[in-house]
Amino acid sequence: MNQIWVVLCLAALGYGIVSGHIDTMNQILIEVGQDTFDFVVPVIMMTCFFSGIMEIAKACGLLKGLQKMMQPLLVRLFPDVPEDNSALQYIGANIVINMFGLGFAATPSGLKAMEHLQELNSDKKTASRAMVTFLVLNTAGVTILSTNIIAYRQASGSLMSTQYIPYAILSTLMASVAGLLLDRWWNYRKS
Repeated sequence: MNQIWVVLCLAALGYGIVSGHIDTMNQILIEVGQDTFDFVVPVIMMTCFFSGIMEIAKACGLLKGLQKMMQPLLVRLFPDVPEDNSALQYIGANIVINMFGLGFAATPSGLKAMEHLQELNSDKKTASRAMVTFLVLNTAGVTILSTNIIAYRQASGSLMSTQYIPYAILSTLMASVAGLLLDRWWNYRKS
């Protein structure tokens, strides 16, 4: 794939030289650099801000409280996982952090959850039922505040960057319910 990109870049450069559009190419390269900078810096700042908010929520115990509230639901969704297993704590943390649209911050807890689920897995070469259910929840999870999308919309100049949030909540809720229903149907069909 890298070779294809190199060939395409060289072909574009060659075409620009042959057609006499070097000045236009230079101008575009400068504008693309500036546009990228103008887009990326607000996204990074928004990400840092919400990561800080998440750390404050973690320090004051809000995340732990949300995880404990989810415990009865998680026990039902993951019947193969013992209630005292730390996999449920990591799954809860992953879901709560993803609800706030900070998928990059949820990755470590998701990886830890998968490690603990793999320890419980009897067939190490095949994903267990709990692993598949967690993957469904992680992929189609409910997002209450999708901070990344807000940042992208603001960086792109949107005047109403949060107006889509009710639709995002509804669509992610529907995706989660549909994914879990399909997961349950598949698991009970195989049983």
